[in-house]
Amino acid sequence: MKETEEILEINKRQKDFYNSEDKSKGNIATALWASFRNGILSDFRQKFDIKDRVYDEHKIWLGDISNKKILDLGCLKGNYLSIYMAQNAKEYIGIDLSDISIAILQQKIEQNNCKNASAIAVDFLSPEFSQTNFDVIYAYGVLHHFENFDLLVTKLKEKLVTNGVIVSYDPLETSFPVKVLRALYRPFQSDKDWEWPFTKITLSKIKNNFDVIQIRGILGKSKYGVLMNLLPLNNAFKTRIIAKMVAKDWNITKIEQVYSCMHTTMLLRKK
Repeated sequence: MKETEEILEINKRQKDFYNSEDKSKGNIATALWASFRNGILSDFRQKFDIKDRVYDEHKIWLGDISNKKILDLGCLKGNYLSIYMAQNAKEYIGIDLSDISIAILQQKIEQNNCKNASAIAVDFLSPEFSQTNFDVIYAYGVLHHFENFDLLVTKLKEKLVTNGVIVSYDPLETSFPVKVLRALYRPFQSDKDWEWPFTKITLSKIKNNFDVIQIRGILGKSKYGVLMNLLPLNNAFKTRIIAKMVAKDWNITKIEQVYSCMHTTMLLRKK
């Protein structure tokens, strides 16, 4: 109980962080990583259709949602698929710690006349969030924010119906170069208390508690393509080589094969 209370206190700080109007949101380490992620890395992902590929896959995994109750977990102002889910699901609930972001999502829901949808500012782990029986929990860039993963797993299972599914997308800390990179800047991050990229132990817990129906790797061998893309080489040659790297990462079939990647997206089913 004490541990849960401590987590809820950390989440209050996380709420203040995401409610902040300061766009830099903290120190130089956070700003530098955000600059790389939203600059060179973002351009690379767009050039090789990585971001849209993930969302397209998520739509396939969601399938026909007309008879499904969906929880959009940690959705802020709404992610790429939030309104799609709100418009088409039997029932849609979007939740986030940030009341400011949720107010914006609620406006979007109303503007799109999503009658069976609502947005709530609430902590997923708090007793205040009492809704259950979700067919789908959509968690884009969310599950790695929970340091106590065992507690998170318990709560996810509690909220899902039998055979309910989770669609997730999260960063990894399972390859040596990524571990080194994160070790260099993580101690200086202003959001370090709620940034816990998946480790091999985390992935093992996922495998033990859920059926991994589908898994995709992002930026495994292709992470080296980010640097290759900057080299003064023939563009057609670079594109061909990097595209093969991206495809190899994407077409993995086992959870252990994702260790070399920077991110993974998974379709999980409650056991």
